[in-house]
Amino acid sequence: MNRVTIRQINELNVLREIFNQSPTSRASISKTLNLTKSTVYSIFTKLENDNLIYDIGQGSSTRSGGRKPALTNFNARAGYTVNIKINADTISCMTNWLDGSEITYQETPVTGDAASEYLLAVYQAIKSILIDSDELLGISVAVFGVVQNNHIVRSNVVNGLEKFDLAPVLQSRFNVPVVLGNEANLSALYLRDFTTTSVVDGVSLSLINDVSTGTIIDGKLYEGASNEAGEIGRACYYGLGADRPLAVREVGTDLAVIHQLESLKKQSVTFADIRRWYDNGDEDTEAVLHHFSMGVAIVLQNMLLALNPEKVVIASQLLRSIPEILEETKQFLTPVIGEKAPIELFNDVNRSVLLGGCALISRQVLGLSEGKLIFKNRSLPISEQ
Repeated sequence: MNRVTIRQINELNVLREIFNQSPTSRASISKTLNLTKSTVYSIFTKLENDNLIYDIGQGSSTRSGGRKPALTNFNARAGYTVNIKINADTISCMTNWLDGSEITYQETPVTGDAASEYLLAVYQAIKSILIDSDELLGISVAVFGVVQNNHIVRSNVVNGLEKFDLAPVLQSRFNVPVVLGNEANLSALYLRDFTTTSVVDGVSLSLINDVSTGTIIDGKLYEGASNEAGEIGRACYYGLGADRPLAVREVGTDLAVIHQLESLKKQSVTFADIRRWYDNGDEDTEAVLHHFSMGVAIVLQNMLLALNPEKVVIASQLLRSIPEILEETKQFLTPVIGEKAPIELFNDVNRSVLLGGCALISRQVLGLSEGKLIFKNRSLPISEQ
């Protein structure tokens, strides 16, 4: 290993420590990483010149006295990222500082159902949320579907989106790096990088439009040989309300429940409607929700037994509206897995995906794709600079 490579590794390790431990000192970093003080001082100077760190004053001296250490912070406001999620009928958009702090959030409606109209909506959403006073450093885009080599190869929500090379188009428009990601994978990155207790082995299960999972194994995102790991909505099972095997996506998603009840009730249906019908003991609703619950239980049972994760977190507006369904599912799973099922719900489906995208692009910008980073799950508008 040559000196240049060693120097680069040391720089990244120092930057990671400052990112995670701010405020910190040169002496503390030197001791933690077992680097000479001269090496650490040199790296601090470079990072300061790159506008990634800044001194904030002196800390407290040790009990034995001596010189007070100069404290240094990571400069989260060195720039910001724009993070996008393409939904069925809207574009979710968030701006974040480099440490993950949320600056702004907005939803943009999409008029029409052509892929080109979604691309136009993405472009307009980014343009409308740009911050003139600060530097844009990167963009992330979350999609429902399969992403390989930063290209959409299958879109599960927007027909024809895979025909457009989205990343190069946005990169040429905004002159910054652009990363694409599957929404379940990005919410799994949120679990690893943004939660108070970092998840080392966990699963994000999305039940919004399809059934897909993002899996963290030993701190790393597992995507499979062709980046299709977790695309389980096509898996077929008997016993889901038909005399033939049904794909779990046909009964076990929010969208499937809405479509089934709209067909039965001959009207448009909201989650508030389903909640009311559930409370009133409506037979159609109970039957549809039973098959939904069975589909979800099958997926969770296989996942828990195969992966033994420390936590499974589900993205589902339906389950947030009727949490009793999840409790019933947990009770079914408990005797199967031999303990209380470690299952939770995401508090905010869109924000978890957007923050996962923020972590992905921020890591790329900083050159810290590997290793532990502790991002800030907080709101920090421009006015609070």
